[in-house]
Amino acid sequence: MNLRKWLKKKRRQMKLNRLAREGKACNPKKWVFVVGCYNSGTTLLHDVIASHPSVAHLPREGQYCTDQLTVPSEVGLTRTWALAPELFVPRPGNEPDVEKLKRQWCGMMSNPRLPVFLEKSIPNAARIEWLDRHFPGAHFIALVRNGYAVAEGINRKAGQSVEIAAKQWQQSNRIMLDQLDKVERKLILKYEDVTAQPAEQMQHIMNFLGLDGSKLLADRKWTVHGVTSNIRNMNARSLERLSEDDREYIRREAGELLDYFGYTPDP
Repeated sequence: MNLRKWLKKKRRQMKLNRLAREGKACNPKKWVFVVGCYNSGTTLLHDVIASHPSVAHLPREGQYCTDQLTVPSEVGLTRTWALAPELFVPRPGNEPDVEKLKRQWCGMMSNPRLPVFLEKSIPNAARIEWLDRHFPGAHFIALVRNGYAVAEGINRKAGQSVEIAAKQWQQSNRIMLDQLDKVERKLILKYEDVTAQPAEQMQHIMNFLGLDGSKLLADRKWTVHGVTSNIRNMNARSLERLSEDDREYIRREAGELLDYFGYTPDP
């Protein structure tokens, strides 16, 4: 690690330590958690919701705004947390300090006086029940995308094999669905529906959150991972990159949930 990165990490930890000791634990009316597998559109969904004037948000994924949550890349699981879910499920003796976590997140919220706090961390799919228990008014918005397209994206962006990427998609979504069964306030959406009817789907989300949908501009351009465009379905580009072998490997690893959601490898 070079000096610049070391200093940045040191300053971050000093800030987190200060917030953990001195920060205020806010009490918003609602905590909203966006969950889903990597490359499923969760960043875009988060950013659209975050644009609402009643919603406060963090500067990046919540797992990077605290020292209380395990970060997959720091334990050798880059974009593959679901291969070792036991590292991310809070258990006695391995449970985050809730008060420190809240103080750290609240101290980094864009506007801590707003009534709704928004957070997105991909491994939260493993701790939905725990979050629901410790964050009053917790609402969960889950996003699912075609597993073939997701596996291609993880393979391309993280260098993981398509087999490993497909396993991550199936395992993370299975864990997420199991966790969502244990909470009341949840909304499960498909990426394909959101991109096909963004205005209608965003209004559906606003209704779920009890917010005024007219204050949300779903038809504007959004920048996600350096790409700026309107909300649109990007599956075809990913599916066309897959070879026949890739498709067979993905099918072999994730066939159960691919069938459950009705996903195929066709553009």
